[in-house]
Amino acid sequence: MESNISRDHIALEAMKCMMMTAKRRRTLWNRVVTLFNPYAEKSVCNFNTQSTAEMAYQFADAMIKERNKTKEE
Repeated sequence: MESNISRDHIALEAMKCMMMTAKRRRTLWNRVVTLFNPYAEKSVCNFNTQSTAEMAYQFADAMIKERNKTKEE
């Protein structure tokens, strides 16, 4: 059975997983505000888009390489 999942699609899913598991940076002030008003919380996630994209494509290449290796066996 031939899979037609492209490298870009795999990289997009890898990037989504990396961004979902990233840690948030919360300032001390936001922590204090959250104690009294939990709905006012603000957090910031800083992503280096270039390195995140490169890492996602490395994951995609590794997954495609593994998929091709298992197909040949």
